[in-house]
Amino acid sequence: MCEALGPNLCENCRQVLTPSPHGFARGPVVGRAATFHSPEVSKLLVSFKDRGQSALISDLNKLITPLVAELAAFSENVYLVPAPSRLENFARRGFTPSLVLARALSNQAANTRVLNALMLAKHVKDQVGLSSSQRHANLAGSMSLNQKVAGKPCFVVDDICTTGATLIEAWRALSVAGANVLGAMVVSESKPALAQSIG
Repeated sequence: MCEALGPNLCENCRQVLTPSPHGFARGPVVGRAATFHSPEVSKLLVSFKDRGQSALISDLNKLITPLVAELAAFSENVYLVPAPSRLENFARRGFTPSLVLARALSNQAANTRVLNALMLAKHVKDQVGLSSSQRHANLAGSMSLNQKVAGKPCFVVDDICTTGATLIEAWRALSVAGANVLGAMVVSESKPALAQSIG
């Protein structure tokens, strides 16, 4: 983040990235975020997702600790459903960030399982630069399922929530298929007004 050499965050950058767990809502989706979005969090996520800094997963693990605690408090087993990535993004990155995050959460919460059930059923544009209404229109009806989810208690997992378009579409697809969508778990939440400047 500060451009210092090394595979992980330096101590000064690590001190800036502290959890600020809080709830949020977008349409029908009620979620929990590990922290509020900030320039520092944005740099961490971009470095992890798009700059090949996979070692940063250890720092993300620390940031999402409050989410792990909330998941562990459930008496029943719950499923973590990662938001799908566009094929172009997967081809460029070689991985799906939300799936990595879901696995990181599941590895720390024994009562969870990753359910990689969502997929994009139609072509969607890159969300960067789109307004809130454009984002919702872009993703509306775009997701389908590759396995049965009926009756399963689920949380949608993503790295960031801005307008909520991704989470709302994931909620729709899962709900229509009979899943019990308990909410969403994200690393950071940002105000929708910032949607045009962050991915």
